[in-house]
Parts: sequence; C-alpha cells; structure tokens
Amino acid sequence: MADGTMTATRPQVAEIVKGLLAKRAVTGAVEVTHNLQDSGLTSLDMVNLMLAIEAEFDIEIPGSMMKPENFRSIQAIDALVTAVTLS
Repeated sequence: MADGTMTATRPQVAEIVKGLLAKRAVTGAVEVTHNLQDSGLTSLDMVNLMLAIEAEFDIEIPGSMMKPENFRSIQAIDALVTAVTLS
C-alpha cells in the first residue's frame, strides 16, 4: 500500500518479481519500494509481469490502471492488485 503496510498479496507479488529477475540473472534482495526497471527488468519483462499478476490473482487490470507507475515497485504492484480486487 502507499503507506508501506504489508498486505496478504505482497509475498505473491514479490515471488513473481523475483522469478522474473532470476530469469535476468539478477539475484539478491529487492526492497519493496525499489524501482524494478533499475533492478534489471526490461519493458518486455514488465508486460510479462502484468500478465503474470493477472494470472496469479485471477484479475483483469483495467486499461486505465496499466500505467508504468503501477508496476514500478513491488509495493506499487501490491497496491494495484488490492485496488483491482476491491473494485
């Protein structure tokens, strides 16, 4: 969430991100607020991340919410998932 509160979905989001980073041979801890592109994810990885998030949580992210800032960090993705599941 925007205030840094841990949600039930954050561990799943973090695992998906770690899996994508591992495919890029990026290892080590990624802070929940760290910019994922700075961590090594490409724009294509970000598309794959979006698709993986939709599949993992069985959601469809509305086009209006498909913005780079919503996929910038684990925290941002977690907030996005929460927003989509609550709407």
